[in-house]
Amino acid sequence: MTRAAAAAALLLAVCLPALCAAEDLDKALRHCAQQGDPAQRLDCFDAVVKRLPQVEADRIGMTAEIRHQRDPAAVPAARAERLTAKIAGLSQTPYGELVFTLDNQQVWRAAEARPNMSFAVGEEVHIEHGAMSSLWLVGEKHRKLRVTRSQ
Repeated sequence: MTRAAAAAALLLAVCLPALCAAEDLDKALRHCAQQGDPAQRLDCFDAVVKRLPQVEADRIGMTAEIRHQRDPAAVPAARAERLTAKIAGLSQTPYGELVFTLDNQQVWRAAEARPNMSFAVGEEVHIEHGAMSSLWLVGEKHRKLRVTRSQ
């Protein structure tokens, strides 16, 4: 193995692990820019450029859950989070969707009208994570509404 090939192999061993996640692209570029030897710097940038199509593809649909599956130590699982609060205010949009104001001043809106489902001010509810990054407001007796946060 020639000296240049050994340097390139070392450089690839250092650069490629940093490129496993799209968020580390800037770190990899900064690492390459710090290389003193022009040949090593060029090899490093070439390795980064070869990974660009995959980096762009990784950004589409990337969620915290997928990042956690790839590297459990790097990203805490979002599913473990659960917000518990009491309903401080309750209103309805002109289209029938419920709007919840919680005692922590957060405002959540139901994703669709559910006329057969009722909630009351003072009732304890919690917000939990669902499939495909959805959020659900869950009340007593297994009442569950898909919601989005307004404030």
